[in-house]
Amino acid sequence: MRKYRAARARAHAAKVDSKRQGLLLGAVITILACLVLAAWSQQVNAAIRGPATTDSEAMLSDDEAVTPRDVLVGRWYGEQQRAGGKMKRWTVETFPDGVFLITFRFYEPDGDFREQIEVGEWAVSGPVYFLSTKGWIDGDTLLEADTTSPELYDAYRIIRLDPEVFEYEHFVSGNRYRVHRVSSSFALPE
Repeated sequence: MRKYRAARARAHAAKVDSKRQGLLLGAVITILACLVLAAWSQQVNAAIRGPATTDSEAMLSDDEAVTPRDVLVGRWYGEQQRAGGKMKRWTVETFPDGVFLITFRFYEPDGDFREQIEVGEWAVSGPVYFLSTKGWIDGDTLLEADTTSPELYDAYRIIRLDPEVFEYEHFVSGNRYRVHRVSSSFALPE
């Protein structure tokens, strides 16, 4: 009986030690995960707001804090030189309800252009900007897109985002874009 009790006591002690080690390991993993998340959040903040946060930004209340989503709402203009003297210009209008409207104009060297207007939904999550095209506008008609097509969903890495400049890079193609905030009355050149 004494051997049984001793064996049982050793087994119980081993079980308690195993539980302590498991708890200690869990605590270490939790602390490491928190450190990784803290470092990642600093990188996201630097990508979105710049490398440093000022004391005045740090003192903003939650009600006054400006989120990347708040910064993105509005009208933005971009242009890109293309091969053969062609030019692509566009405006992106992002609305607070998550809807976007992009007007593209593709200019020929002689000044002629064709226009394409896309509509859909946009979102931002951490350092990622998303677009989901739902259709195109042709005159007064909305041409609905086949939303099962994966080509209508785009994700971009946010490189820079401030109230005046937004730079982003397509995750798949690697194409980079830079747009500047413009007034709501801004129109593309004819």
